[in-house]
Amino acid sequence: MEKYDVIIIGGGPAGYPCAIRCSQYGKKVLLIEELALGGVCLNRGCIPTKALYTISEEISKSKFSSVEKKVNYDWNNILNEVLNDVVLRLRTGINMLLKGYKIDLVKGKAIFKDTKTVEVNGNIYNGENIVIATGSSSYLPDCFKNDKRVITSDHLWELQKLPESIAIIGGGFIGCELASILNKFGVKVKIYEMMDTLLPGKDREITDLLKKSFEKRGIEVNLNIKLESCEMIEAEKIFISVGRIPNIVELEGLEYDKNGIKTNEKLKTNIEGIYAAGDVNGKYQLAYVATKEGEIAAENICGKDVTINYDVVPEVIFTDPEIGVCGITEEKAKEIGIEIRVGKFPYSALGRAYADKKIEGFVKVIEDKKTEKVIGIHIIGKGATELVSFSTLAISNCLKTEEIEKIFYCHPTFAEGVMEAINDINKKSIHLPPKKF
Repeated sequence: MEKYDVIIIGGGPAGYPCAIRCSQYGKKVLLIEELALGGVCLNRGCIPTKALYTISEEISKSKFSSVEKKVNYDWNNILNEVLNDVVLRLRTGINMLLKGYKIDLVKGKAIFKDTKTVEVNGNIYNGENIVIATGSSSYLPDCFKNDKRVITSDHLWELQKLPESIAIIGGGFIGCELASILNKFGVKVKIYEMMDTLLPGKDREITDLLKKSFEKRGIEVNLNIKLESCEMIEAEKIFISVGRIPNIVELEGLEYDKNGIKTNEKLKTNIEGIYAAGDVNGKYQLAYVATKEGEIAAENICGKDVTINYDVVPEVIFTDPEIGVCGITEEKAKEIGIEIRVGKFPYSALGRAYADKKIEGFVKVIEDKKTEKVIGIHIIGKGATELVSFSTLAISNCLKTEEIEKIFYCHPTFAEGVMEAINDINKKSIHLPPKKF
């Protein structure tokens, strides 16, 4: 029986960064992965879908009337390029990193024998600390399981050809991203969402604009509809994106509920020496949160005594137009009684947006009127998925509006939209019509 300082179960965006961080602190580390390094994110989620998103942009009609594009593509060649030139290269890179850090890698399913011991392929390994980073799986309701047309995000990469039509059940970020991508490939798309808006919980003006943009592109959006079966759906394929469920491991005494394994702010479970990071703990099903959790777990294992703060978690949605949001929404602020001031700037008044022919969108900034601190920045439009990281920096550091006003913003850039929205809070935006003070 080989002994390790740390055993990590799962080589996804929580697991392998945790392994590397532990190794950086001099720990002897074993990483166990049942399927492929990188987890769902690298192999079937974040990375390949963003490659597909980029390709969908490439094959779209030019925004400039003076440019005529002639596009030819082969779906199977696209899948091959995404899965080999993108996914495989990155997975190989992770493997090389693990070797560089002298992290032992075992492929197989880990089974707990006790709180310090796991079995993989008949071999026994002992770990002073064990991190559970087993991720999550697509949730498929029973009422959809018997229809052969049904697929999830796991099956997308197995399609031999694009369907002529697809019904997407669930208008969350996965469903909306896929709708945006497949629409550009010429697939007839219908979205069914049980709530009264796409992307429930996001800024209402943003979701309303996304709906209008989708409909303008020919995507049919059906809200307030909860489907109990596939009978009324005529589409060639039915894509289910109604959530994911944590991959709970069997360990006697481990506390968990339907959301995931219970952890504290140090990613510790109720069992001494056992940690849980990533989707499996049910906090946030986001790859970058999983990575941060993996790093925090590693720091604590190595005696650093650090905690994670979920107060300011940004989110990005790769639709067309892009969406990047961070902090509290206007609706939520009013609901909980925070007196706010709102600044807003449309892309249609932004020089860079015209230069790129991407004038659909806006930036909205929420300020706590009492403290003058920025508590929310919400962006829809080109560059939103990059700008949101700046927003996180501003909100997490409790910057006031006047402090952000002092920053230089390069020209011409989409970041100027944030500057103008900040200035609009005090009715000082240069590129908006005059307002009364």
